[in-house]
Amino acid sequence: MTPEDFISEIAGASRRPFYLISGGEPSAQSRCLAAAEAAVDPGFRDFNYQVLDLDSGQASRLVGEASTMPFFVSPRMLVLKNPPFSADDWNALLDYLDNPNNESTIVLIVDKPDSRLKFFKKIKAGGAEVDCRPPKGAALVKWLTTEFSRRGVTVSGLAASMIIERAGNDLPTLLGEAEKLSLYLGEGGRLTPDLVKEMVSLSPNANVFELGEALGRQDLKSGLATLLELLATEHHLPVLAMMVRHFRLILQVKTLQTLHGTSRLSADQAQGLGLHPFVLEKTQGQAERWPWKAVAEALEAVEEAHRTLVTSATPPQFLMENLALKLGTLLSVKRR
Repeated sequence: MTPEDFISEIAGASRRPFYLISGGEPSAQSRCLAAAEAAVDPGFRDFNYQVLDLDSGQASRLVGEASTMPFFVSPRMLVLKNPPFSADDWNALLDYLDNPNNESTIVLIVDKPDSRLKFFKKIKAGGAEVDCRPPKGAALVKWLTTEFSRRGVTVSGLAASMIIERAGNDLPTLLGEAEKLSLYLGEGGRLTPDLVKEMVSLSPNANVFELGEALGRQDLKSGLATLLELLATEHHLPVLAMMVRHFRLILQVKTLQTLHGTSRLSADQAQGLGLHPFVLEKTQGQAERWPWKAVAEALEAVEEAHRTLVTSATPPQFLMENLALKLGTLLSVKRR
């Protein structure tokens, strides 16, 4: 079920004795937990709402608490997050599912359930799993626009996509950006793409894409400026690793394009890459400008720079600047 299904169900008579919240998306988890607490009568919440912290071997305590009748008014609500339970613990909960106390509700949060265990299989088969997996692609854009809407700010899909492109797909980071921009605009405000460019800083990975764009245009001035900006906040080895990933991504895109016989991959064809649509579009644009041989030479140049960085006393910034200059000249020769 979705978080919205859970929020609706737990407040009514169809509330179940056991729910599993999986996936780890913090915003959805928070909404579900708030709904679980709100489902308990406020006058008896101190008695009937309990957040447990249990260790391995203590599943029997959870069963005991759940078997206890609520204080005057149902339900008794028990919340438990990512317990380090053993196989015996999960089996004890599996037995409880066969004869639960319908006056109590257990809300168990496990970010990554082990789908091999019978307990989790039974929960899923019974429809009691609440899917709070982090959204991706178009769903992530919709999620971010919803977060702005909750704060009274209107944002277009384009502006939301630009935030994701610049800040990355880390949900806490995106929530921070939503909070910052919403406070700046105020309730009833509208977020424009121009304001996103002005107020949302490029993440290191986004800066690497900017570097790739500059090198693809043979714009060495912009490329060096972007590289220096990266090196001002990041150690040179992670920056080098991001450059390796960038050119490998271009290679993967070109390989998939060849396999599918197309110059433009669809979202389904590129699904295995796990890229946001904006990132996929940008990578395909760069792949058009980088011939096969140039990509191979770029990866060789990055590998050579890495060997030099770890085996010589040459200043890292000097080596990285030379690498950017070398990469920027790879497209100056016409290639097949």
